[in-house]
Amino acid sequence: MAEIFRSAFTQANLISAATVATIAGNPIKLGEYVVPAGELVSVGYGTLNGQQNATGRIYVDLQNATVPVEGLVRISAFSPQDRPKEILREYRTETLRQNLTDRTKQVPFEEHQLAVSEDKKIVLEFIPDATGIVDKSKSKILMDITKQVF
Repeated sequence: MAEIFRSAFTQANLISAATVATIAGNPIKLGEYVVPAGELVSVGYGTLNGQQNATGRIYVDLQNATVPVEGLVRISAFSPQDRPKEILREYRTETLRQNLTDRTKQVPFEEHQLAVSEDKKIVLEFIPDATGIVDKSKSKILMDITKQVF
């Protein structure tokens, strides 16, 4: 029997390098989470019950050394062979950078119907508006997920 519970990804899970160089308009993989044996992972948590009552939330603030980095954030599922399987969500950085401390002001993030299984990957991609750097130590990610452990 599976144990199902809420968890979260942070920048430690989804940004692989200390800094990532970006080129305007070019998609780049910031990082990935490989689902271990005995787990299923869905991005998001709960159902969408409106802004105030949503249980799952997402906050992403990508930064260089001094200022926010703007662009499109894409969360995707990939095969173990690094082939894209499905785009799970896409958001503009301006939308995701709402409020770090007040969860009722963060973007609602209900559980996605696709559960990513063993050896598959949840990938964070970024398509920047301008060429620059994403600095992991300055960036902040709080992404609710649903885990099933067998």
